[in-house]
Amino acid sequence: MIHRYKSRLTLLMAILLVAGGLLSACSQSSNESNTSSSNDNASNSTSDTTSASNEGAQDQTCTKPVELSMFVDATWYPFQDWTGEIPEMITKATCVKPKVTVATDDKQLALMVASGDLPDLVVSFNFKLMSDAKLSLPYNEIFPKYAPDVTFDPVKVLVNTVSDGNYYAMRNDFSSESEWKANPYAHMMTAGLALRKDILEELGNPSIRSLQDLDNVFAQVKQKHPDMMPLILNPNWQRNYFDTQFGAQGGFVDNGGKIEYYLRQPSVKDSMLYMNSLYRNGYVTAENFAYKNESETEQMVLSGKGFAYTWTYSGADRLNAGGKDKGLQFVQVAEPLGPEASIVSTGTGGLGVYVTKDNKNVEASVRFLKYLFSEEGWRLAEWGVEGKDWTWNEAGYPVFNYDPQDLAVIKQKGVYWWGVPTETGVGMALSSFKEGSETTRQGEAYDKIISFNPAIGMINPDTDSQEQIIRTNIENMVKTEAVKVYLSSTAEEAQKAYDDLIKKAEKIGMAKLETWATEQYGPLKEKYDSITKQ
Repeated sequence: MIHRYKSRLTLLMAILLVAGGLLSACSQSSNESNTSSSNDNASNSTSDTTSASNEGAQDQTCTKPVELSMFVDATWYPFQDWTGEIPEMITKATCVKPKVTVATDDKQLALMVASGDLPDLVVSFNFKLMSDAKLSLPYNEIFPKYAPDVTFDPVKVLVNTVSDGNYYAMRNDFSSESEWKANPYAHMMTAGLALRKDILEELGNPSIRSLQDLDNVFAQVKQKHPDMMPLILNPNWQRNYFDTQFGAQGGFVDNGGKIEYYLRQPSVKDSMLYMNSLYRNGYVTAENFAYKNESETEQMVLSGKGFAYTWTYSGADRLNAGGKDKGLQFVQVAEPLGPEASIVSTGTGGLGVYVTKDNKNVEASVRFLKYLFSEEGWRLAEWGVEGKDWTWNEAGYPVFNYDPQDLAVIKQKGVYWWGVPTETGVGMALSSFKEGSETTRQGEAYDKIISFNPAIGMINPDTDSQEQIIRTNIENMVKTEAVKVYLSSTAEEAQKAYDDLIKKAEKIGMAKLETWATEQYGPLKEKYDSITKQ
């Protein structure tokens, strides 16, 4: 399963109380702009919405913006207030000015819900918690009332609809299969492996077409550079890259129409045992499995302590941006390593923007969201000002006047982050496209091994249900037991550790969870297939 939450989305959810801002009157009409920029006909499918023309909207004058309190449930979020060129332009277009509070830890939102003290808007990954009529207002009610010209993609409506028949958000980073296929320059983010270019050249640029080839390179690095680790694992992307090479999935897996938990796949066992071989051969340290902060491992690589680094498909480009003053260059292992490599995309999105029941100005909130879901609004928030920060190539992708992989640059410019909550999967991927870049090289190669089944991602037990408790207990157990597999001193011990892990999962209730998930899957898959075949 692809984790659409790249390393930048390595999140912890949060706890701090937000006082709702006072709302003031705004003279701007609610019929704000929702049309795309002049180049939108080249890539309309990157937008979540379609709407009527915004002719004359720029003639409206916002005398006093409506202030909406907004809680961002992501401790990593870099901006603490709504200031700067991009926010000011969004406020000018919508006559809305959010009063932002960012989470300080991963329990803050739950505390706010328990206390009944919610802001006007909540930006969160906690889909299960916030998709509740007691907490949030359904999009399928508020958009028809305040923005009847907005329509959402039916596949996106399906994957966001919960058991009460409503959808309370249009989660980010999701695009339908047809949307991906309509945008050939948008390559889905996958796990990747970045290598030091200078060391590869020193070794004679050996061909890496299989895991055995990779092992051979690691062995040479270990021999010629004994003070350098052949491989450093990003704590948020430890096994993902190797899972892909074995064709292993995460979460729930469709096995002939029945749902199995991912631990049952032989490919998962193979991937875990391969991780053990990396440790036994001295290519990765035991300490690496205890790291929690990816900034720590990134700095280790940039300081010359490692040859290879697991991250996303943009890992090499991001390391090149971060290490340009150190004279280091990195390349991706762009091609899949063998015929078994495959990916099944089961993602249904991540961050949602929820309009709470306590919202003091629903009309203004919908107006704000309508703009940010539009092509014009999303592109401004994520890419910056067209013509100054980027231009549109008629082939179907943006060309940037800055390095979108350089996190320091995009933070300084104030671009990208405000677009994240409403970006589509395709839109996010277009942000990473650059002809000839390491990211694009891998994206083009991995597009060939990706298939789609978001119906699996829609199988989600209710909070505090028996199925959710089983799932949580299994995952907590795996965090401890998987490390025992990785750090076994022999292959036989690793196999036994894996067998013990499966036995413990069975004891917790894995079979019961699978039975429940299979019952859910049939109707969901039928609905998904009926929509996509229309």
